[in-house]
Amino acid sequence: MKEIIGIFGSAVYLGSDIDEKAKSLGFALAQENVRLITGACSGLPYQVAKTAFQTKKTEIWGFSPAIDFEEQVRLTPDDDNQIYSKLIYVDKRYEDFDISIRRKMRNISSTAACHAGIIIAGRWGTLNEVSNLYDMGKVIGVLTGTGGAADKIEELNTEFKKPSDAIFIHESNPVLLVTKLLIEIRTLENS
Repeated sequence: MKEIIGIFGSAVYLGSDIDEKAKSLGFALAQENVRLITGACSGLPYQVAKTAFQTKKTEIWGFSPAIDFEEQVRLTPDDDNQIYSKLIYVDKRYEDFDISIRRKMRNISSTAACHAGIIIAGRWGTLNEVSNLYDMGKVIGVLTGTGGAADKIEELNTEFKKPSDAIFIHESNPVLLVTKLLIEIRTLENS
């Protein structure tokens, strides 16, 4: 079975050090023959996916808050949407909804579709994805040292603990994070 890994995080770039971690994460994931999914947004998840795409080894699906490709291009004018082998849009019935609401709808679909999620930096939208992954009992890899939500999740989980089958893996090294995440997923698959 090909593992499906969601990449969730900041839709903005946060500096060269974190951008390099995103690239390292994309390269490490590409070496593992996994399918990546993102929220089809700009920023760090896009950087991870773009790096993986450039290796020509990784299939990437984008779960977009857009209704169609034309809107996707308007939402991400500086991104190459050709990196996605598949773009999944929100239902056209929701085209009159505000884009912020459609992003939350996209978050539910993308987190449900993955075996595990990796968090890199992030803001409020990322916390929404983390809470989805947690409630769904997924494996959650957290790339620490990237700021934002990624560096607060452990504290929040301690403070707001509730029953879940979710498993957190906190790691500052992108290659080690991918290794630990895949070991955990494969162990769960075989149990």
